Amino acid sequence: MTLAVMVGCASNPTPAGKDYSGLYSGKSELTFSTLMPIGSAEEGIARGDSALARGEPDQAIFEYIRTLELEPDNAEVFYKIGSINLQKGELTKAHSAFQKALERDPEHSRSLEGMGLVLMQIRQPEQARIVLEQAVSLNETLGRAHNALGILADLRGEFGQASVHYENALRLSPLSARIQNNLGYSHYLAGRWNLAERAYLATLNIDPRYKKAWQNLGQLYARQERYDEALDALTEVMTKAEALNVVGYICMNAGKLEDAERFFRYATEASPSYYVAANQNLEQVRRVMAKR
Repeated sequence: MTLAVMVGCASNPTPAGKDYSGLYSGKSELTFSTLMPIGSAEEGIARGDSALARGEPDQAIFEYIRTLELEPDNAEVFYKIGSINLQKGELTKAHSAFQKALERDPEHSRSLEGMGLVLMQIRQPEQARIVLEQAVSLNETLGRAHNALGILADLRGEFGQASVHYENALRLSPLSARIQNNLGYSHYLAGRWNLAERAYLATLNIDPRYKKAWQNLGQLYARQERYDEALDALTEVMTKAEALNVVGYICMNAGKLEDAERFFRYATEASPSYYVAANQNLEQVRRVMAKR
């Protein structure tokens, strides 16, 4: 998907009465045809916020669009529409809403954050970085922007900068298992394995069912040749045969072929139903060993 990006620039505002259907997809507007008309923009915003709090995002957008018909220059309303569309995965509509917000207020920091998150999802990392950095320069309390900037820094191999962004995000959301896990993975990529372990364990203290943290912790232990601990971690979220196969695969990628051969063999013995996948890996590592 390719979307035009224009942020931080002025343009003519949309006149009242414009068709805002490009910002909405969901239930038919006929669904809301019996709703009472709104008397003011403030009422429309309040009704949209109330619908969103009730878990009715389609009605919320409908109310916000009705608000725009009364107050077309309201950047905050466009931001609210963009945020809902982003959550729904409607990236084109989210992009359009955030863009319209920024046309009206180029320094609307949360719209910049939303635009940056859209750009990340459509794989425009450099543009995302520029927009997200602009967002946090205006508002340091944007946790999602800091987390996203951490991910982008990891992708560039700038692990120290990534850690700074994750730490900033955690100061804002200290009980976020996702951010804590991201910090751990950043430390892992940088070879700071003790810090990675500490972050993964902190993640699991926040959410003991956080699957990705168990997988990452198992991977870390396998790389450290702490195989019993690796299997204990992995079997929290997968079968023993799958865990054995994963440890074998990690060993193979690390060049520990004897260990890999052993764990693939254990995996084939642990579960007949898992025999094919593990056995294919076993044959592969044996071919590599035979060439040495």
